[in-house]
Amino acid sequence: MPGHTQGWEPLWAGVDALSEYWRTPAPRVVDWAERLKAAGGRRILDLGCGLGRHTVALVGLGFSVFAADVSPSGLAACAAWLAREGSEASLLRHDMETLPSRDGVFDGLLAYNVVYHTTVTGMRHVLTETRRVLCPGGWLYATIVSREERKIAGYRADVAAGRCLEIEPYTFVYPRNAPTDKHLPHHYCDEVELRALLTAAGFEIAALCLVRVEYAGGDGRVQTGAHYHVQAHRG
Repeated sequence: MPGHTQGWEPLWAGVDALSEYWRTPAPRVVDWAERLKAAGGRRILDLGCGLGRHTVALVGLGFSVFAADVSPSGLAACAAWLAREGSEASLLRHDMETLPSRDGVFDGLLAYNVVYHTTVTGMRHVLTETRRVLCPGGWLYATIVSREERKIAGYRADVAAGRCLEIEPYTFVYPRNAPTDKHLPHHYCDEVELRALLTAAGFEIAALCLVRVEYAGGDGRVQTGAHYHVQAHRG
């Protein structure tokens, strides 16, 4: 996220034009949070909170929520949403590679469609930081884009046409005229690489599955996403 505010501002500044996808918490996240609460979890960090679709839901479940994002527009929208609900959360403008927290503070950390907006080296830093701020036994829920996404062929065509850069294997970024959030790097993992990254960061993987979903992108077109959903704990 550092240095990539421009990737989110055009998207979040047009909040009224966004589809319901961006306003609805993912059922898998809600289920994870409910199980975390039943196990005694109380403090959660929503990393890359955006408009706050999960922040608001987590507060509603009774968690003490800290929400971080690099985008001023996203945080403003999140604050407004919380105010409408009569809810409170601690909002922080911060990047994801150096989290402003002591070690072992959170029982849970949510990183929904966030961690892969960097290079492989960046992902290593982010995952190491997420483990650091989790308490012993704390849980991570993260989603990571998969190389099985149909977008890969489109990226490669744009690379050949000079519209996009592949700055390292399977990490793509548009330097100008980027569609939706493609000002930001996107690194696409396969399962082997993802498991290796999580293990190297010190996580024990409890569940890892590939989920495909259709949604309306920021440009209004229907897209098909393929993301790994990870549940892992600090060993």
